[in-house]
Amino acid sequence: MLVFLWVGVWGVVLYWVLPGGCGGFVVHRFSFREVNVGDVLGDVLRIFAECGVLPMLHVAGVARFKVRRDLSLALVAGIAGVEEAVVVLGEPRLPAALLGRALSVRCRRARCLFRGDLSWLDVARLRNRYNVYFVVEVGGKKIIL
Repeated sequence: MLVFLWVGVWGVVLYWVLPGGCGGFVVHRFSFREVNVGDVLGDVLRIFAECGVLPMLHVAGVARFKVRRDLSLALVAGIAGVEEAVVVLGEPRLPAALLGRALSVRCRRARCLFRGDLSWLDVARLRNRYNVYFVVEVGGKKIIL
């Protein structure tokens, strides 16, 4: 219910996360495709037939989920409430407005320690298709989002 409310208010912010060479726009080693909310099961089956893997579901600004074999969702990492991450810039000239919402940013080459609203940054990078990914620490493990 919360996911569909989010979609209704903010527009399309649901994405399938696939291996890099599987279509969609590529960020690091992943590809992102918008979810067809009207036919989610059809999307999952087409992706499985095309790519040979079950996708992950990325709710921009909220969390990433793994789609299990029984088609249930398992939380991989939550983004909401995370206020610190390493942001890796794929392009040397990323718009300053994208990092302008940060409380602090320290960069060395293409890697920046970002402190601020990671949820907003996640939504902005997916809507504008910026080549940016995040490394967050969840439960002592580093996860690439």
